[in-house]
Amino acid sequence: MAALFISMLFCAGSIAVLLLVKEQIERMFFRWKDVPFLHVINFLVAGFIVAVSYYKLSDIELHLSTMASAKQFLYVFIGALELVLPIYLLGCWLFRKRKRREKKYTRSKDKKVLYINEKYLARRRDSHDYHSKTS
Repeated sequence: MAALFISMLFCAGSIAVLLLVKEQIERMFFRWKDVPFLHVINFLVAGFIVAVSYYKLSDIELHLSTMASAKQFLYVFIGALELVLPIYLLGCWLFRKRKRREKKYTRSKDKKVLYINEKYLARRRDSHDYHSKTS
């Protein structure tokens, strides 16, 4: 049971890191457009991390050269994916919520800035190292 608990802690940490990496990949290569394929890759990688950490922490011998061991790992991997799914969905929801909250401005469909977010301006003025470029 401890192996499963520690694996889930690895899962939460890896999901946070994978979502940050996904966000940076989208920013660099796709101009902030959402790429669903990256979600699939992140989900599978997080499931793999949970399955491998469960195997290592529970001292189960892992030899994928035999068909029985590969089948056993596949069962654990599918179970890990079932455990990862709700945590991954929660993490995605929290990251989208953070992204909306930290948005600097709102754009129209033709990519023109409609208005600057007031919370962003207030946060910029409240910081002590902020100096206006016009004053």
